[in-house]
Amino acid sequence: MDKLFFRNFLIFAVVLLAVVAAFSYVLVSGEEDLQQTDDLVLRTHNVIIEAEQLTTYIESILAAQRAFIITGDPTFAERYEEKKAQVSENLASLTEMTSDNHSQQSRLSEIRTFITELTTKLEERVTEHDAVAKDPIALGDVEIIDGLRNNIVRLNNAVLKEEYDLLNKRVTAVEQKKKFYLVSLVSGMLAGAIILILFNGILLYAQRKKSRAEASLKDSQDRFALAIEGSRDGIFDWDVSSGQIFYSGRFFGMLGYDRGPFMGTPEDFKEVLHPEEAEHVWQNLERYVNNELSEYHQEFRMKHKTGRWVWVQSTGKALYDAKGNVYRVVGANNDISHIKMNEERLRSEKKQAEESNRAKSEFLAHMSHEIRTPLTAINGIAEILEKNHANLNDKQKQLVKTLNTSTSSLKDLINDILDFSKIEEGEIELNEQSFDLDVMFEEVVSMMALRASEKGISFVLDYEDVKGTEFYGDKIRLRQIVVNLIGNAIKFTEEGGVTVKTGFEDREDGEWIRIDVSDTGIGIAAENFDLVFERFKQADSSVSRKYGGTGLGLPISRNLARLMGGDIILSSAPGSGSTFTVLLPLKISREKATVKTQIADTKITDKIRSAIQGKTKLLLVEDYEGNIVVISYILDDIGLNYDIANTGAEAVELWKNNHYDVVLMDVQMPEMDGFAATKAIREMEEGKKLSRTPIIGMTAHALVGDKDKCIEAGMDSYLPKPIVEDDLKREILSYLDSERKAG
Repeated sequence: MDKLFFRNFLIFAVVLLAVVAAFSYVLVSGEEDLQQTDDLVLRTHNVIIEAEQLTTYIESILAAQRAFIITGDPTFAERYEEKKAQVSENLASLTEMTSDNHSQQSRLSEIRTFITELTTKLEERVTEHDAVAKDPIALGDVEIIDGLRNNIVRLNNAVLKEEYDLLNKRVTAVEQKKKFYLVSLVSGMLAGAIILILFNGILLYAQRKKSRAEASLKDSQDRFALAIEGSRDGIFDWDVSSGQIFYSGRFFGMLGYDRGPFMGTPEDFKEVLHPEEAEHVWQNLERYVNNELSEYHQEFRMKHKTGRWVWVQSTGKALYDAKGNVYRVVGANNDISHIKMNEERLRSEKKQAEESNRAKSEFLAHMSHEIRTPLTAINGIAEILEKNHANLNDKQKQLVKTLNTSTSSLKDLINDILDFSKIEEGEIELNEQSFDLDVMFEEVVSMMALRASEKGISFVLDYEDVKGTEFYGDKIRLRQIVVNLIGNAIKFTEEGGVTVKTGFEDREDGEWIRIDVSDTGIGIAAENFDLVFERFKQADSSVSRKYGGTGLGLPISRNLARLMGGDIILSSAPGSGSTFTVLLPLKISREKATVKTQIADTKITDKIRSAIQGKTKLLLVEDYEGNIVVISYILDDIGLNYDIANTGAEAVELWKNNHYDVVLMDVQMPEMDGFAATKAIREMEEGKKLSRTPIIGMTAHALVGDKDKCIEAGMDSYLPKPIVEDDLKREILSYLDSERKAG
C-alpha cells in the first residue's frame, strides 16, 4: 500500500511537476509576449503620432515661408527655421523608431531627400524673390514646390498606412494572445482544482500569476486607449455584425463637439455628413464592407458645430472572419480643410496666371502690329535708298547705310524678342516642307559674305557635301539658326575669318546633318559655355559693352535646333576662337521642292518680268501710307500694273469690277479687315463659279497662329511684316508662274 501510495504519489508528483512546469512556462512566456506586443503597439502609436506631426510641420514651413515673402516679417523667418528644425527632429525620431523596418526606412530616406529639396527650393525662392524686388512668384516655382510637398505627403501617408496596418495587426495579436492566455489560465485552474487537496499552495501561486497577467493586460488596454485619444485622427471601430461603432474623442472633436469616446451607431456619423455627399459616402463604405472595393479611401465634408463644413479624408481597414466576410472595420478621419484651401488657392492663382498670360499675348500681338507696320515702311525705304545710292554723295551714302543697318538691327531685335516669347510659351511652330540644302546655303552666302567683307575678314562656306540633298524641314528656321551663328562669329572676329563646313554624320539612330561654324575670334571660357545660351546673357559685361547685342540669338538658335530634334554644341577656348556645331536628324522627303524654294534671289525680278503678260494686274490692299509707298515702289520696279485699296470693303468692290492675278491683302484695316474681305471674295467666287484669285496675306502681328488664321480665312499664303522685298517677289512670282502654266 505504502509502495503503491509512494508510486502513485511519485507519479502524481512527476505529473504535477510537469503540469506546474508547463503552466509556469506558459505564464512566464505569455507575460513576456504580451509585454513585447504592448511595446510594439506603443511604438507603432508613437510612429503614427510623429508621422502625423510631420505633415503639420511641412505645412507650417510652407506657411511661414509664404508669410515671410508676403510680409517680410523676420518673425516668420524664425518660425520657418524653428519648424525646419522640428521636421529634422521628427525625421530622426521616426528613423530611430522604425529602424527594424526596411520599407519604412526607405520611405523616410525619400522623405528626407524631398524635404531637403523643398527647403532648398523655398530658400532659393526667398533669395530670388528679394532679388527681383518682390515680383510675384512664378507659377513654375509653385508647381515645383507643390510637387515636392505632394511627394512628402504621399510618402508620409504610405508610412502612416503601413503603421496603421501594423497597429491593426498588433491589436488583433493582443486579442488573440489574450484569448490564448485566458485558455491557459482556465487550464491551470482546472489542473489546480484536481490537485487542490494536495497542492493548494500551487493553486494560490497560479491565482497570483493570473492576477498579475490581468493587471498587465489592463495596462496594455489603457495604453492603447490613450494612444487612440492622443492621435490627431478621429478613430472609428465599426462592429459590422452588431452595427455599433466606437468613436474616439477626436472623431467629433475635430467638428467642435466636446464629447469623449463613446459607442454609437452609423446614424451618429450620417447626421454630420454633407447632404449632397451623405448617400455617396455611406454607399462607398458599404461597398467596401461587401467586398466590392479593394480599399476604403474617400474625401468628403462634415458639418462643424459652428455650421461650417470641414473637409475630411477617411481611410479604413477591414478585418475578415474564416469565411472571408468582413466583421469589423477600423479606420480614421483626418481634417484636410487646409489642403483643400491650398488647392483652391492654387486653382485661383493658376487662373490668374492664365489670364495674365492671355493679356501678355494680346499686348505682344498689338505691339507687334504697331511696331512692325511703320517698320515695314522704314525698312523698305532704307533698302530702296541703299539700292539707288549712285546719285548720292559720300555723306548721304553713309547716312543711308547707317539707316539701313539700324533698321535691320531693329527688325532683328523685334524678331528675336517675338521668337523668344513664342519659345517660352511653347507656341513656336515649324513650317516643314522640302527644300534643297545647297539653295539655302547659297542664300546664306549672299546674306553674310558682304558683312564679312565689310569687316575685313575672310568668309568660307563649304557645302559641297550636301549639294543635291533635298531636306524636309523648316527652311526659314534652319536658315535663321545658321545666319545667327555666322553673324555671331563675324561680330566676335577681328582678324582671320569665319569658316562654315557642312556634312553628314552617322549616329545610332540614323544619319544626321552637321554644320560647323568656326571663327578665329575672342573665344569663350569653358565655365561660360552654358551662360552664352541663356537669354540676355553674354560671357561677360565687357563683351556686351564692346560688341553689343541682346544675347538672344544663341538661346533662340539652340531652342529651334532642339525643337527640330537636334542640338547645338560649343567648343572653344579664350583667344583660340570658337566652333558652334549644329546637329539635326536628316529628314529626306521624296517630294520635290516647291517652285518658291528653287528660285534664286538674284534673278527674281527678271523672272517676274518675263512672267508678266499684257493684262497682268495686281491689287494692293493696305491702309498704312508708308507701306503703300514702299510696296508700290517695288511693284513699279518690276513693271506690274496694280490698283490700291485702303480698306477691306474697298478691296471687295475693286475685285468685283476687275480681274486680278494676285491680291496683296493686309490683315488689320478699318471698316472691314483682311480676313472678312478674303471671305467675301471667296464666297463670291464660289457663288459665281469664278476661278480662284491668289491672295497673299500681310500681317504685322507675326505670332503663332497668324498663318493658320490667314489660311482659314481663305488666303493662299502669308507674309509677316516688315515685308522683305525678295520674299514678296518670290510669292508673287510663284502665282504668276502657276497662272502662266495653267494658261
